[in-house]
Amino acid sequence: MLQKQFDALDYSDPMAARILDAAEHCIQRFGIRRTSMGEVARVGKLSRGSIYRHFSDKDAMVECVFRRRQEAFLNRAEAQLEQEETLVDKLVRSVLSGRKDMQDGLYASLAEIEPETVAMMFLDPRFYQRSVSFWPSHVRTAQESGEISAAVDVAVATDLIMRLIVSLVMFPRMGVEFKTRRALREYLQQVLTNGLKTVG
Repeated sequence: MLQKQFDALDYSDPMAARILDAAEHCIQRFGIRRTSMGEVARVGKLSRGSIYRHFSDKDAMVECVFRRRQEAFLNRAEAQLEQEETLVDKLVRSVLSGRKDMQDGLYASLAEIEPETVAMMFLDPRFYQRSVSFWPSHVRTAQESGEISAAVDVAVATDLIMRLIVSLVMFPRMGVEFKTRRALREYLQQVLTNGLKTVG
């Protein structure tokens, strides 16, 4: 049974969830800069006091909105990766899932309103650390199966994988454009072959 690894924050508190739902709605509609604690209170039919009891300020609330979304995405992604047998297919699935997440809902809206904010989120070390956390086990599995060399340092392989995923999700039309899943897979296979000394 798959264990959720990315639930460091407790979102089971109904009031915290209600606040974050309202905040996410405001961010999607107005962007981060124009979202205020007062607007979140109005949308969620909450008192400002109840918001401040859970979040010290707007920055803390906004961070939790995106952390909750990221953790939900990572848990979905981890479940999907369990269905793939090879490391390259796991990368393909992650890129396609990431692109879909960027094209729908909150991220798509924010990319139009505040594109620089989306870019900064991907550059945030906290985002990186949470995103990278489940890849080492998949790298080790690939080493054990002979898909990549056992001599490859797991941390280096994980870092390469994250850089690939972020660049292919954030900049799908920069450089070589992959119009089919097969083309994307072939590209990633070539990168893994050269970068991680793939066997075969």
